[in-house]
Amino acid sequence: MEAARLRTPYVQLTKLFLRQFLENDLISPEADRSQLLAMVGAMVVSLTLFVCAFMSFTYVGALLTPGQTAVLSLDDKLFYLALAMIVTALVAATQWDALAIDPRDAAILEPLPVPSGTIRRAKLSAVAILGAAVAVAVNACPSVVFPWLLVFGFRQMSVVALAELMATHLVVAIAAAAFGYLTVVALRETMAAILGPRWFTRVSPWAQGALIVMLGSALLLLPPAADRIAQRGFDGWRALSPPMWFLGAYEMTAGGVIADLPRTPMTVRQANNDQITSRMYRERRGQFPALARRAGLALALTFFLAAAAYMWNARRLPSLAPAPPPAFRRRWRLGGRLANALLVLDPAARAGFYFTLAAMWRSNTHRLTLACAAAAGFAMAVVALSSANVAPLGGPSHRLLITQPLLYGALLVGFRHLIRVPAELRANWGFQLAWRGRDRAFAAGAREAAVVALVLPALVVLFPLFVFVLGPRLALMHAALGLVGALVLLEALMVTYDKVPFTCTYVPSENMKALAPIYALAFLIGASLFARLQLDALQRGSPFRALLTLAAVFVVLRVMAVKRARLPEVEFDEAPASFQRLGLHT
Repeated sequence: MEAARLRTPYVQLTKLFLRQFLENDLISPEADRSQLLAMVGAMVVSLTLFVCAFMSFTYVGALLTPGQTAVLSLDDKLFYLALAMIVTALVAATQWDALAIDPRDAAILEPLPVPSGTIRRAKLSAVAILGAAVAVAVNACPSVVFPWLLVFGFRQMSVVALAELMATHLVVAIAAAAFGYLTVVALRETMAAILGPRWFTRVSPWAQGALIVMLGSALLLLPPAADRIAQRGFDGWRALSPPMWFLGAYEMTAGGVIADLPRTPMTVRQANNDQITSRMYRERRGQFPALARRAGLALALTFFLAAAAYMWNARRLPSLAPAPPPAFRRRWRLGGRLANALLVLDPAARAGFYFTLAAMWRSNTHRLTLACAAAAGFAMAVVALSSANVAPLGGPSHRLLITQPLLYGALLVGFRHLIRVPAELRANWGFQLAWRGRDRAFAAGAREAAVVALVLPALVVLFPLFVFVLGPRLALMHAALGLVGALVLLEALMVTYDKVPFTCTYVPSENMKALAPIYALAFLIGASLFARLQLDALQRGSPFRALLTLAAVFVVLRVMAVKRARLPEVEFDEAPASFQRLGLHT
């Protein structure tokens, strides 16, 4: 009976939709996201466990009073709630297209003898299971470890009260995660309902990219934001922050379990500190009910909005989205003429240039990679700007200038990764048939596309800030140095690349886990040194020494790339390294 139930169309379709979140056979013939899922899940659990132990060491090592603990714990509680909210929202944003039945699924499933209601219920179940799994993975360790270490030094705390505190943390954190997840679902479904298939097809990729950039930046900026919560209060814009709402719900549900603990004998200094912090907590305590009501109302409204929009869009299975009109695809003709006349004169370089531009923005995987890179770059830039002098005509400083290489450097590192991922693996036979060994020229066109599509927009975005702080003359000099530095960085990233961008099988690096911290440290050191070089040039008022240094580095890198031993033929369908060692790919 149980085996028959597991073979029902609903269960089988639910498993199918869940596998869509994990597997992708368009990148590599051996691609299996199940192993990636296990690795990511283990990393999330272990990382949250490490963060809990690290952040909670204060409560174990220091002799804190109940009042001090109640005030200090507000920072950590806000951190965990915001972490759960942002991570689940980020997962939903990365699975943007898979949150609903897409036209490809509809084209495959609609002819089958399966009711459309069964298909919709299976898709909805898969989306719910994904959100629940992520919420549990993010909140499992903090819900046990954080409350336990929080009250570790309070012997007057009963076991029942500790269990209630753990349950409170788990329930409120999962509610915050559900709010973040449902917010993205509601946003997507509302856009689809309002815009319709044609306009949603155009707007959806940009909305997804912007959402990932914002959420990724918020995730990286979370530690400095969750600081001194009790001292700053919950007034003004802080009262409009969703994590603050759920913090109020947390404190209302916990009921002052720590702040109201019986006091044990304390020294005079401890008693004074406890009196000050207890008074501060009592002042904030009156604001918790209003925040908790906002959390409940926001969660309910988000749920009903997501459900209503989802049901409206699910009235019928989607049809294939219409193609954009020809005018939409021809409006960059002037830019193409300029690029052909000034940038890409060689036919192979021209092919690489336009193919790179098309692959970067039309492929969902590549857009996600660039969005994540942009989020990391913006977050690092914001952290650097937070302690920089941004007064009008305040002059150059190291922390101000480093924002430029951090932003475009993150984008170029992401570009270096995404050129290894094929735009459409099953279509690379066309390149194999027409290939004439012009891989260097083709890669040169791809580099020029990266400069046009990634570096120049990053410089343009930051240019008004530098005009405001440095003045027009120094800002132009800084932008020119940044462009030259980007060319040098791109040349360094492409020295060891000897394939055709966006066409070859993606084979993950086996030693990336060990090398990633080294690469990250080298990136930060390089950005800092380049900012020092720019600072020296701007203070001197002359960029010639900096340009000479960058030109020398560029020439060295170009010579290394030319003299590097290369394969006689491009291997479009490379086997994994383990297969190569065993000789199983021949």
